[in-house]
Amino acid sequence: MSGNQAPAAAGSQADHDAAVAAAETKGHAAGVSAESKRLTTAMGAEGVKGDGGRMAAALDLAAKSPAMSGEDVSAFVVANVAATKPTGGADAAAYEQQRLAAASLAQPGNAPKPADASAGWKKAADSINKRIG
Repeated sequence: MSGNQAPAAAGSQADHDAAVAAAETKGHAAGVSAESKRLTTAMGAEGVKGDGGRMAAALDLAAKSPAMSGEDVSAFVVANVAATKPTGGADAAAYEQQRLAAASLAQPGNAPKPADASAGWKKAADSINKRIG
């Protein structure tokens, strides 16, 4: 095509704008889907899933290295981040006791009874009466 030839008419500007908008929408949806799959792969990999420290590292690495695949992120994290050791059952038992103790406080009628206010007023009145005379 030489520099003197005009391009063939392809349609109106409105048709062009509509085609561009449709392409942007389709491209955005494809990108969101691909990123969701990449993060799911990185976070749900064996050795990462369920380990808070490794999951945080995988999320951080995936965010800072968008060119890495989910498989590469998880492999790097498993190889370079120490696994978090699960806590023993003692913590779970202590938590359960605290939870049950707190649960009874939330029940109606379990609140501590306030002190009788009339005793306080009687004491105040007696004190005033002694000063007056």
